[in-house]
Amino acid sequence: MTLLQFTLKNLTRRRTRTALTVMGIGVGIGAVVALLGLAWGLQESWDEAMRARHTDLVVRNASGGIMAQPFDEALEKKVSETPGVAATAGILVEALSIEEVPMMVVSGREWKSFLWESFDLLEGRLPVSGEERVVVLGRLAAETLKKKPGDTLTIEVEEFKVAGIVDGKAVVENGAVMISLSVLQDLMQRKGLVSFINVRLKPGVKDQGAVAREISSRTPGCKVENASELAAKNDGFQIFQAMNYGTSAIALLVGTFGVMNTMFMSVFERTREIGILIALGWRRTRILLMILWESVALCIAAGVLGIVFGVVLLKVLAVTPWMSGRLEPHIGPDLMGLALGIAIVVGIASGLYPALQCTRINPSEAIR
Repeated sequence: MTLLQFTLKNLTRRRTRTALTVMGIGVGIGAVVALLGLAWGLQESWDEAMRARHTDLVVRNASGGIMAQPFDEALEKKVSETPGVAATAGILVEALSIEEVPMMVVSGREWKSFLWESFDLLEGRLPVSGEERVVVLGRLAAETLKKKPGDTLTIEVEEFKVAGIVDGKAVVENGAVMISLSVLQDLMQRKGLVSFINVRLKPGVKDQGAVAREISSRTPGCKVENASELAAKNDGFQIFQAMNYGTSAIALLVGTFGVMNTMFMSVFERTREIGILIALGWRRTRILLMILWESVALCIAAGVLGIVFGVVLLKVLAVTPWMSGRLEPHIGPDLMGLALGIAIVVGIASGLYPALQCTRINPSEAIR
């Protein structure tokens, strides 16, 4: 019988305890998969939106906060005059409760800007002017709100007619309600304010950093960021990510102590057996490897269970009203590989101390 076979046989002696331990650490790893999947998915969804808009740089208020703070849209003229800038587009973003949906992104887009050119029209039409009080829905938003062209939609206290439904080529865009910037400014009483200025650079511009620094010097109080880094540098996203990592660490710590307790119980119950193995000539390093293999095998099984649990949880969360249309959870081999790697590390960390204690057993005392 090989060492691996002997290890697996030991785990099946107390099947109920083994199963409960696997489920316990599996839930912890599943929580890690779900939390990291949400965090990574949020960043990818916003990066995808920036690519869909063909935006290179984003200008935002330099003051921190979970939500982007509005600033004067008059700064857009200074941005557009910066060498290397091909086009600019102001956008005001609000997260509002709309009819039956608890929270939905409403984006007011500057009329005749490139932000209205980044999607494909599926049904209906686009607004005919920047003052027309109509809305355009992303296809996911239309499904969530159960609306079609010609229906009315209540935003705050005003009714708007749905003009059309579009494919925004990104989850964030498809889950949004789109409206003319001036109309949303009037509705929210934010006249002359925008949340972001989207910047498209001229073809052939090689040094985006130089253009960003020039824009920053022209717009005091604002911060200029690469569009692909917007989500990662957002204060709200960083807080969300820190909370996820903290919760994951606590879940893994609890799981580690659970596995350690199981391994101590296993060693205690088999003290006589381990003493006999040492007396028969088993090297103490072989005993240490046996206990470590048991711990790692437990955690690998828990890792597989946790991946399944986490993926199912992400799939469920993706269709809830709070998540649908706002982000697409990240589910990929990198996340699963990380989960299995964490499981192995937890297995080694939780099994090492019991294994070291096991190697100190005196065979004569253990047998007696």
